[in-house]
Amino acid sequence: MKKVTAPFSRLFLGVISQPLLSRLWGKIMRLRRPRFLAGLMIRRFQKHYRITMDEFRGNAADYGSLAEFFLRPFDPQKRPLPSNERFLLSPADGRLSELELIGEDRATQVKGWTYPLSLMLGEAVDFSRGWHVATIYLSPGNYHRFHYPLSAPIRGSFQGGTRLFPVNDFSVTRVKRLYVRNERVVTRFDLQGLPCYMVAVGATFVGSIGIKHLPGGLPAPGTWQNLDLLAEQMAEMGHFAMGSTIILALPAALVESVVAQKGKQVRVGEPLFKIKN
Repeated sequence: MKKVTAPFSRLFLGVISQPLLSRLWGKIMRLRRPRFLAGLMIRRFQKHYRITMDEFRGNAADYGSLAEFFLRPFDPQKRPLPSNERFLLSPADGRLSELELIGEDRATQVKGWTYPLSLMLGEAVDFSRGWHVATIYLSPGNYHRFHYPLSAPIRGSFQGGTRLFPVNDFSVTRVKRLYVRNERVVTRFDLQGLPCYMVAVGATFVGSIGIKHLPGGLPAPGTWQNLDLLAEQMAEMGHFAMGSTIILALPAALVESVVAQKGKQVRVGEPLFKIKN
């Protein structure tokens, strides 16, 4: 059975990872007419993922398409996002699937499988003095906007990857170097003179990754775009059109203590690392 199942799994994942399929799904998600169909998709999705609107603006019926509902914003009165400069804060709601300290160019995708972190980041990095890496998985039912985890200058942005594999448990245990192969946008920050990275990783049925500080669009694939901007902690940074993954990487020299726990659910604004003064 395993000999049949494994090849089938690889074939299935290979087919659905083609970006064209996700782009097509993105068009379906953006349908606003007929109105009853758009409303039906929203209601089915909301029921399946048990989504309540307690922290969001309006009601589900106020959204004109499934895509709009995916990107439902917080109501700032119900879910304020205060900053705390002593910490690097979670940029997203999701599950902290990996949290580790590395001393070489290998980060954990899942137990027993690693990937070259520098390859995912799009540039050579010396990890020998220790780096912390945190991976946050956003399920389809999660809030799909993400926020700046710190206040710091933004020095550059990189776009990489050509595929859109799912990023759920089924896929990360079957697709090697998944985060390197998937479409992604890397942002490099400068904190106390040291580089820190935040990576927004696309996934199957993610029609787009939007980054607010790139109003002219993403960098050309495989290239870095130099920037000189200032990020404000907890301001909205961007969005996914579906559930996906965010990876944070920062030098151990910046971290006084790790305050998050691997495997736990995190919410936007929750402390992940206490930053040294």
